[in-house]
Amino acid sequence: MKKVGIVAIAGIFLLLGCVENNTAKTFTMSMDEVLQDMKYSVNGSDVYMNFKTLDPGDVLIIKDKIYNMSYNPERNATVIVFESNETSGYLFFSGDLTSELHNGEKVKVKLHIIGNVEFTQNYYGYVYNYHMEYYKESWDAKNHTLKYLPSDTITAY
Repeated sequence: MKKVGIVAIAGIFLLLGCVENNTAKTFTMSMDEVLQDMKYSVNGSDVYMNFKTLDPGDVLIIKDKIYNMSYNPERNATVIVFESNETSGYLFFSGDLTSELHNGEKVKVKLHIIGNVEFTQNYYGYVYNYHMEYYKESWDAKNHTLKYLPSDTITAY
């Protein structure tokens, strides 16, 4: 009887684990759709940024075309501007991607959403406390700061 009880309890934990894993969803959006999905609010020196439809644990796949890109050797980073939003739709990637990717090329960026991203930033003498949902790949948890996306998160398709 004890064995049946242990097996039943183990089965319940397995089912709970499966249910928990099934709550994460995969979303495919253009860069403009990602920007439209963000909601911002400011309360004094506190800045809040969350997604309307994305939740921590979700996978975000950004599919878009490269509008423009440039490499900054001082920062060892490539900024990629996406066609769906040429004014605000950009991401920074570590390294020089200008020989691997090209303007007009269709790309996808795979990211994982995390919550409870908190850090303080001094911006022109003003100190802001950020409370965000953001991309796991762009968060340095050890140093509590943002970082460039790894180059392997973006691929042509």
